[in-house]
Amino acid sequence: MAEEVIVSWVASPNYWTGRTAGPPIALVLHTMAGAIGSCDAWFRNLSSQVSAHYGVGLDGAIHAYVRTADTAWANGILEPDNVWPGPLGINPNRLSVSIETEDLGDPTTEVTDEQYASVRTLCRTVHARYPSLTFLLGHDAIAPQSRAHCPGDRWRSSGRFDQLLADVGLQAS
Repeated sequence: MAEEVIVSWVASPNYWTGRTAGPPIALVLHTMAGAIGSCDAWFRNLSSQVSAHYGVGLDGAIHAYVRTADTAWANGILEPDNVWPGPLGINPNRLSVSIETEDLGDPTTEVTDEQYASVRTLCRTVHARYPSLTFLLGHDAIAPQSRAHCPGDRWRSSGRFDQLLADVGLQAS
């Protein structure tokens, strides 16, 4: 039985049209450091110069900010000691799909069952659309200095990140 994905469109003006480096190779998981409503407002703000493809609330609500056929700006640039599995010289944003997860500004907020289920369904749906996806990474894999706690212990120490890897059938870098 196919999983149903119900998505609310919250368009961000912050993206590059298309995927000039080719189809995505990685899903990148983030923690919002806030509430989904605040994230919606920040990504809709042109001057913020940031976006992600999706956001998932603690209640499991999924918001889409940038079409997966376009390039969101959630992952920044590669920092020293990164473990990005993509080709050198290509901005990771160009080869990834980014998913923000609500934490209400508290990095100890547990990933709820509803949030996990929606992230899993979203990952499976995007992977079906892009069989080129091979990796599931945290933002810390790309930016280990400035984003060392993203997606954080709420995903890593809880075992939810490893569970998601297994449930979706992707690799860590």
